[in-house]
Amino acid sequence: MKWITHQAAAVSAGLALRLPLAGLAAMCAGAVLPDILDQRLAGLAPTRHGRQRLFNAVHRGTTHWCGWWLVLCAAALSASGLGSAVREIVLGLGLGGLSHVLLDMLTPTGVPVLPFSRQPKLSLRLCATGSPGEFCLLVCIVAAAWLFLREDVLHLARHLF
Repeated sequence: MKWITHQAAAVSAGLALRLPLAGLAAMCAGAVLPDILDQRLAGLAPTRHGRQRLFNAVHRGTTHWCGWWLVLCAAALSASGLGSAVREIVLGLGLGGLSHVLLDMLTPTGVPVLPFSRQPKLSLRLCATGSPGEFCLLVCIVAAAWLFLREDVLHLARHLF
């Protein structure tokens, strides 16, 4: 999935969950965090060609395993010693990462079932990244958010601007 689809879905889900602004922003960031982590890891390669090869080798690997993101969510929900703002941010990052993995599960490439293995993969093969199917999914996400969460969207827009 493209980043815009990941972020639109995360913001829509965050609004539906009534996350506060810090949690919503963290969820939007968490929605692209698995890919950012893969890119950073690939950036350790010494050459551009090597970076692309390393990215291809690690992308949709362990960072795309839903278990890490579930653990992050559970940690945020159970860590009473953290301040509420920190808990909201950690929960938002976890939920954003989880939404990323769930959306990538819809693509033919899928996501790993186990944390340190690229096989087996779980794929629902609904739509390929960048395809008309993904565009239709994005339109449906935005339309549903507007239809069901319009007041929350307008409130957020007023708060931000």
